[in-house]
Amino acid sequence: MAPTTDIFSSLPQSILSTIVSLIPFKEAVRTSILSISWIDIFKFTSNVEFDEAFFVKDDQTYRIRQSQRKAFLKFMSLWITNHTETIVNKFSLRLSTPGKAKRVVRNCISFATKYGVKDLELDFCDPKFDCYFTTNHINHEALFELPPHVYVHTCLESLKLFSCSFVETKLIYFHTLKEISLGWMEVKLSTIKTLLSNCEALESLSLKRCWNSDDFDLGDESPRLRKLVVDRCLFRSNSRYFIVNAPNLSYFYYSGLNNNFLVMDVRSLVMEEEILDFSIEFEGHALFLYKLVEDHISGVSVLTVCNYFLQVIPTGGCFLRMPCQLYVRSLIMKTSLDQDEFLGITFLLNSCPELEHLTMELGLPQKFLDYELPENFNPKRFWTDHARDYKCMVYTLREIEIKGFTGSKNEICVLTYFITTGRVLKKITINISKDAIIDQYGRFDSYLSGMIDMLMNQRASKYLEILIF
Repeated sequence: MAPTTDIFSSLPQSILSTIVSLIPFKEAVRTSILSISWIDIFKFTSNVEFDEAFFVKDDQTYRIRQSQRKAFLKFMSLWITNHTETIVNKFSLRLSTPGKAKRVVRNCISFATKYGVKDLELDFCDPKFDCYFTTNHINHEALFELPPHVYVHTCLESLKLFSCSFVETKLIYFHTLKEISLGWMEVKLSTIKTLLSNCEALESLSLKRCWNSDDFDLGDESPRLRKLVVDRCLFRSNSRYFIVNAPNLSYFYYSGLNNNFLVMDVRSLVMEEEILDFSIEFEGHALFLYKLVEDHISGVSVLTVCNYFLQVIPTGGCFLRMPCQLYVRSLIMKTSLDQDEFLGITFLLNSCPELEHLTMELGLPQKFLDYELPENFNPKRFWTDHARDYKCMVYTLREIEIKGFTGSKNEICVLTYFITTGRVLKKITINISKDAIIDQYGRFDSYLSGMIDMLMNQRASKYLEILIF
């Protein structure tokens, strides 16, 4: 037998450095066990990621966790001391309670800027912070402050700061910055405007669980902004306006409350994808949602909505049930397929005559308001008696994907409707949930017969393929 040849070990160091830089840092470190010749290769990676979670495990005792944290801090110190590569493209540090390790943290940040880091992420969120949307997080001050030398590091292209405060007036040198993400701290409207004004290359702005005392009014034109994420942020309690004027904005994600807004105006000429998640809301505001859809989503090609949207949109009276004219090509619904969501689903099917791809991400039901179903509403017969052949079902809808399928009666009814009505459907993909009721033979127990009946229905499209995973 011919001897085994280790091709990778014969590659020059420059190529090996490129290879380990293309894989996650944790996996790069693991390559050291491949062979003696690979024991130090991971040190040449240009993407460094220090994550406390790799070392400290929540299921251990306090004493063990402290020992693990000490080992993590020692690992970081040894790494930056023995680093031999001349470039660090990406540097990420995730560490809770950084105040107890200020010297190590500052050394790590100095190391990153010394080696010309372009993508810098500093995450100091305490794991005790409430991970759900709540007013409690306004009491959490940032746990660390950005060191002064970072402000003059002019080659930064991406900056992510979580529970890491900074000085607004010093944000004048980030002319190459394309992306900035801020989280778990107070971010004033003046700070956002300063960033958009001074950072000439800024295209992406992300705010996660931030808070301020202002209306979110970015009425001044921001022509460079292409991506905006506002994730469960808190504005002042009587906030009335959420205004963004970004003509080249192509991606918009909003998760949070809507009950305080009188106006939610996102102005863009080229919007491609919009994600609206009001699932933490507890009151219904159908008129607000309808105006939002009618005025600002009509040209979006990829739209994601939550089950709050599906429940609330039909509740504002008959005039709100009139379809909008949307040009959505790909629609993602986060739904439980509860009967309270049926009218919302049909509202969107009726409003998207050019829909090509539909995804349903199934989850647990969630009730948002006291909603009374229309008279003579029969959920068992809704999809056969009331639903009709919408334009997308006849001419454009070619692919449906169901994620988290459990085989419930409502799921069977909705899928049966698509199978028997979708005239140009080519593929339905059903991803079965791990929580589905499975018997000892690996089959759906109580819903097996329903699935068989569904699959045996006559298909409206002769080209339809149904895949079950």
